[in-house]
Amino acid sequence: MKPALLTSCSIAFAVLWTCGMLWSSGTIDLANVIILSACGALAGVAWYYAMRWVFQLMHLARTADPPANPGAER
Repeated sequence: MKPALLTSCSIAFAVLWTCGMLWSSGTIDLANVIILSACGALAGVAWYYAMRWVFQLMHLARTADPPANPGAER
């Protein structure tokens, strides 16, 4: 999984989550938009780290720290 694709997907998730929460709240006022936008940003960041962990667990993404001696693992 490419990091740019994972970043794009997390941004899309944050935008869709925020729009869904605004739509389901019923009233759209400034305070509601600000609070739900902040929560959407946090949800996007949490989704990014959760998916990165899952992809690393499934060996679909590189780990953050490469091994010190790549030939020694064989």
